Amino acid sequence: MAKIQKKGKKGNAANFITRQQALKKLQISLADFRRLCILKGIYPREPRNKKKANKGSTAPATFYYTKDIQYLLHEPLLNKFREYKTFAKKLNKVLHKGEYSTAKSLEENHRPIYSLDHIVKERYPSFVDALRDMDDAISMLYLFSKMPADNKIKADMVKNCQRLIAEFQAYVAKSRSLRKVFYSIKGIYYQAEIKGQTITWIVPYQFSQDVPTDVDFRVMLTFLEFYTTLMGFVNFRLYNELNITYPPKLDGTGSLSLNALPSSMRNDTEEDATETTLDEFKTVGDDKTTEEDGDDSEDVATLRKIQEHSQEVSSLQNLFSNCVFFLSRETPRYALEFMITSCGGQVSWDATVGANPPYSESDERITHQISDRPKVTNRVLSRSYVQPQWVADCINARKILRPSLYEPGSTLPPHLSPFVEAKEGDYVPQGIDEEEPVEGDEDEEEEEEEEEEGVAQAEPVNEEDEYERELKAEAAGVSFSEYQQPEEGKKSAKGKKRTATDVEEAERQEMAHVMMSNKQRKLYEKMKYSNQQKADEVAKLERKKKAIKKAKK
Repeated sequence: MAKIQKKGKKGNAANFITRQQALKKLQISLADFRRLCILKGIYPREPRNKKKANKGSTAPATFYYTKDIQYLLHEPLLNKFREYKTFAKKLNKVLHKGEYSTAKSLEENHRPIYSLDHIVKERYPSFVDALRDMDDAISMLYLFSKMPADNKIKADMVKNCQRLIAEFQAYVAKSRSLRKVFYSIKGIYYQAEIKGQTITWIVPYQFSQDVPTDVDFRVMLTFLEFYTTLMGFVNFRLYNELNITYPPKLDGTGSLSLNALPSSMRNDTEEDATETTLDEFKTVGDDKTTEEDGDDSEDVATLRKIQEHSQEVSSLQNLFSNCVFFLSRETPRYALEFMITSCGGQVSWDATVGANPPYSESDERITHQISDRPKVTNRVLSRSYVQPQWVADCINARKILRPSLYEPGSTLPPHLSPFVEAKEGDYVPQGIDEEEPVEGDEDEEEEEEEEEEGVAQAEPVNEEDEYERELKAEAAGVSFSEYQQPEEGKKSAKGKKRTATDVEEAERQEMAHVMMSNKQRKLYEKMKYSNQQKADEVAKLERKKKAIKKAKK
């Protein structure tokens, strides 16, 4: 006879546990439970059947895996939390009695101290695992490094965040691991490549920050406590692998001196790994030459891609190696110095911005001066004057762009995000890589467009009337394709005749449409509708772009 299963001992009822049951099992408060879950990386789970997981009850509840709560029972921090509760009760009792000397002695000698080192080792068994999870850690450290100190955010905590990010930033600059930069409304996005892992973080602008009142800082500070421990481990490992003493020394101003670190600090491990990979592919290619030519061609193509990527990274690391920069006092030194040094350039600044500039503004070696003013007086003819965006665009384009496009006071080219990949049919504004037409070539371009379209404009079109007609058509609900249908009919009539291949392709598409099921036909119509909307939007932006160009003339 089969064994009778008791209710609640198998399935969702046994695999999940409610938060209230977890608190009762662990014998801790809700605040300590939340803190412990954040530190251990345990989060609520959603069961497939909440009623079964809650043993037949339909009351709203938060669920966790039973194994996760069982895992928390053996956490050493539980005892530390209980010891701190006992300590807090004793301290409050002494303070209420007015025995302040006893309270001070109790605070200095009997306050429980704990470490999160074992948790970091548990959550990240290897160094690569820690690097994969560094995005949120670095972003939060940068955020709190800009926050003002108050009763919630202690000054020591802000100072510790500033020290850790200065150490990490110095490593990225000297190892030349920076890959992408983007100025956004939120802040400056950076992307670096360390040990083959891509790390992206955001740095807020250096403005006065208002501490929000609707944010639970207890949760934020718990994350910050874990991230500071993690960042300390990562920085130590990065410096230790390059045989550099950790922590590095600070200069007289209290910030990390980038120039004090050895110039030989490079991402040698990445280069060695690339060379090893290249050698392996060469060996594999030589072995397979005698076996299969098809596989060998694939290996050669892969080898070529690796070589191109290696050359591209090498050129980016030495992008500003022949450039000497000077930062005007109105420019953000904290960002530009990091970008320039990460690409091998030399940089100095105004004495009012920071102490001990490497060289003065009158130095004859300066090739580029970065200014953010509408007009620059007392120019030096031997140097180029550019706006701060020029540095970021050069890094993203991985080549030196024309400084004339970034003259102080001039309208800048569009600053496109390097983190967004344009899909087929998307509208892509004119980028910095596309050169502006030289005077005298605009007429030739217009003639080429007319020849391609097969339409010769006999007389100029009134832009205002055309714009009014488009607005009326849009208000009437007419799509852009229907609005231009008469013109397209004229163009097709004057264009080439349809070939037999075109007729055959059209018949094939029509037959495929007839053979579709109702479900497939509806899905196909939806796809056509969304594609048409996208094409109308792109065409509308293109027309606006042409109208702006004509208005400028």
